[in-house]
Amino acid sequence: MPNRPERDQGGDHQEWKPSEALTSALEEMPLLAQTRQNEDLARLKPHLEEALETLERLERRRGLSDREKMRGGALRMLLTSIEQVK
Repeated sequence: MPNRPERDQGGDHQEWKPSEALTSALEEMPLLAQTRQNEDLARLKPHLEEALETLERLERRRGLSDREKMRGGALRMLLTSIEQVK
């Protein structure tokens, strides 16, 4: 499922919101370290990359809201962490 926009309160554009696939993948992650942790993190990577690509396209087209910028930063940090675990 693609990343979905969310109506921005102050503007005439829809604010980006993480896709159901990314949200579900994050919710299904175990909170404590498990033996499968690397596998679980690896499954998040394509969702994170898709979300970041979507945010980059939106930024070129219309700029990002503060919330979208924070979400993008958090997703980039998570992706960087996953890549460092490998």
